Amino acid sequence: MARREGRGARRGARGAGFVVLVLVLALTGSMRADVIDRIMAVVGGQPITLSDVTAALRFHLVQPPEGTRDPLAFAMDRLVDRTLMLAEVDRFQPPEPDPVEITIRIDQLERAAGATESFEKLLQVTGSSRDRLRRFIRDDLRITTYTNQRFGATASPADRDAAIAAWVAELRRRAEITVPYQSK
Repeated sequence: MARREGRGARRGARGAGFVVLVLVLALTGSMRADVIDRIMAVVGGQPITLSDVTAALRFHLVQPPEGTRDPLAFAMDRLVDRTLMLAEVDRFQPPEPDPVEITIRIDQLERAAGATESFEKLLQVTGSSRDRLRRFIRDDLRITTYTNQRFGATASPADRDAAIAAWVAELRRRAEITVPYQSK
């Protein structure tokens, strides 16, 4: 009798093992999904994705200079700087921008995109939303307020730009930045 129980237990264990194997294979097959996005950089643990960079370019939130060899690399670099500045801005909490100003900027983006349908399509293509754009613009206005407070009394626009560039360079030196994207 003991012998039969042993065989039955082994069959049960083999059957359970088979079920586990089938489940593992099924899960592995479903985990091989398509790549949804690509990480272009990580700033202090916060990823900057290809869709972030594409949206910034398509909505003209980042404007590469004429003749830029790799607009993706340029936009990614600006988004790295923006992420660093935003972390600093969050520490000092400048006043919230006027919601009307944010709405005006969204309306400008919509007009620049053409008809509302093409704006909506652009939102879909870039994986963005009106709310996400509102947050981006809100954060841009907060950065502007902060830099105006911090660097507004500078003698000339060139001096102001140099002071901001030095500040951002210092933020970059202190930050943990990983850039897996390789420029063209």
